[in-house]
Amino acid sequence: MKTVVSIDKATAVRMYDKVKKYWKQYLEGLRTRLRKCAESEREELKAKIKFMEETDMAVVVSQSQNEIAEFKKKGLDIAAHRKRMMKEDLETKFKDPNDPFRIVFVCAMWMTGFDVPSCSTIYLDKPMRNHTLMQTIARANRVFRDKVNGLIVDYVGVFRNLKRRSPFTALRRAAAWNPESRPSRTRTNWWSS
Repeated sequence: MKTVVSIDKATAVRMYDKVKKYWKQYLEGLRTRLRKCAESEREELKAKIKFMEETDMAVVVSQSQNEIAEFKKKGLDIAAHRKRMMKEDLETKFKDPNDPFRIVFVCAMWMTGFDVPSCSTIYLDKPMRNHTLMQTIARANRVFRDKVNGLIVDYVGVFRNLKRRSPFTALRRAAAWNPESRPSRTRTNWWSS
């Protein structure tokens, strides 16, 4: 399960469109390789192709007034996404690790108070901080079956800012500024970079 967190609703739809386009191209490339591959590669390629063909993805964003007209001005179509959000129980599907619904594109929905232990990767394309950032990180870092940690792909530098504001960074700076206040060497090892 993967979550793509976009800066706004329009970007969530754009990212969905791009991923669908390149997903299809990559799948075609795998099919071409399958026709030309060695027997030893055949089963692995077949499994990848099957997984990609089965994988479902969707946009899940909150509804707003006049959204169809607003999205249309930006060259985007939200109508099909909205219809699906209204018709299907996407939340239950995404929480089910056996469901082929594996990739969701969101803006703010499902960021806090939404527990999906099977979610393995989150792609951040939205500045975040404080409680929302911590909940988002925790979303991918849940232990589930063979998964012991998650992956956060940070496109906007959220973690660079988080490191700057970290209490450990503040302790390191204070120790560097005032040599008398430095803790013993054995106590600094845990925060050394």
